[in-house]
Amino acid sequence: MGDGSLFALILGMFALMALGIPIFVSIGVTAFAGLALMFGFNQAAVDFTSFLWQSLNRFELVTIPLFIFAAMLVQAASFGDELFEFAKVCIGAVPNGLGVAVILTCAIFAGITGSSPVTAVTVGLIALPALAREGYSDKVRGALVAGGGTLGILLPPSLPLIIYGVLTETSIGSLFIATVIPGLLLALMFSLYAIFAHRPAVRVKRYSWAQRVPIIRRGLPVAILPVFIIGSIYFGLVTPTETGAVATVYVLALGLVRRRLNVKKILDAGRMAALTSSMLLLIFGTGSVFARYSALLQLPQQIAGAVANLPGGPLLVFTGIVVTDLLLGTFLESGALTILTIPIFFPIAQAIGIDPVQFGVIIAVNQEIAQIHPPAGLNLVTVSAISDIPLTRMMVSILPFIAIELVMVYALYFFPQLTLFLPSHMAMP
Repeated sequence: MGDGSLFALILGMFALMALGIPIFVSIGVTAFAGLALMFGFNQAAVDFTSFLWQSLNRFELVTIPLFIFAAMLVQAASFGDELFEFAKVCIGAVPNGLGVAVILTCAIFAGITGSSPVTAVTVGLIALPALAREGYSDKVRGALVAGGGTLGILLPPSLPLIIYGVLTETSIGSLFIATVIPGLLLALMFSLYAIFAHRPAVRVKRYSWAQRVPIIRRGLPVAILPVFIIGSIYFGLVTPTETGAVATVYVLALGLVRRRLNVKKILDAGRMAALTSSMLLLIFGTGSVFARYSALLQLPQQIAGAVANLPGGPLLVFTGIVVTDLLLGTFLESGALTILTIPIFFPIAQAIGIDPVQFGVIIAVNQEIAQIHPPAGLNLVTVSAISDIPLTRMMVSILPFIAIELVMVYALYFFPQLTLFLPSHMAMP
């Protein structure tokens, strides 16, 4: 099969996506067509079903529906209000503390859901009206929620990193722990920007201890969940899959005890989790078949061999990966983007000497940028949809978040220990 046929198939796949055909169908049709051109229809049917089963018959994939179900339960239980009040109490009288509280709430919520759009929606519905009451402009409050929401891709339990770990056979636990330092640094830089983003500065109201205690009592049981997820994996107490199960049971129990969940809400959360997980796993399965087809053509090895000796050196190759990932990520959801690109990017990263754990975190941060990159970044579209803020008003105010994350991408490339230090000291279960 020639390079022209492969290019035509890939072009056809993106054309199907542009026409609104579901992503898993577009990828699956392309993969099957490629196999049929190589081996004939009958053999392609056998190989397609065999590859699909092999890719989905992985115990690690159980982590995905578990954490998605936990995220849906948190949404159904409306824990976002308590987290936002808890964050405001923690921030205190910092100038523009409400903006900082938005970033802190996003960081905590990201550490529970592992999803950027879910974080942006949940925090946005609570924080956007509060920011408006304090006089924040539309462009600033929209950018704070959209930018802070991107932490959902990076912080554990990041769904793209779970997919990356399964695809590349990299330890998911190590990937989760590797995000801690970059995640904290990003949250800190976002918070510093929030302090100076709004003028004149507004201070969060002062809480007396009599007011703080009940707020902390309500918010702390939810806020400690990300700490449990990270800590239990770091100290080797449980595997990421077991952590997902424990987190789901914990959120379910907390919601029932506080009477925030009932049978209907639990069933609705389960239904949404099943739909979301099924779609993501179908994309993963068909994407894995497409990756296997690419491997049969030795496409990743050919690309890796070609780029490894480019005159610009590893930095130019790395920049090419970053730019390509950004362009595709503007139009594709992060999970689908990971499934489609990692089989190609991963051998290239290895060829230029990037550690698998380091590369996974870099890709996650880069996909954060794609979520807020104008004109069609998913978080921008999401925030605009749940508010009265036109997309065009956020396109300039979101640029500082893009700049911060772009600096982080290259910092992680030049300083590998930002991602590798903690995993090298973690215990294994």
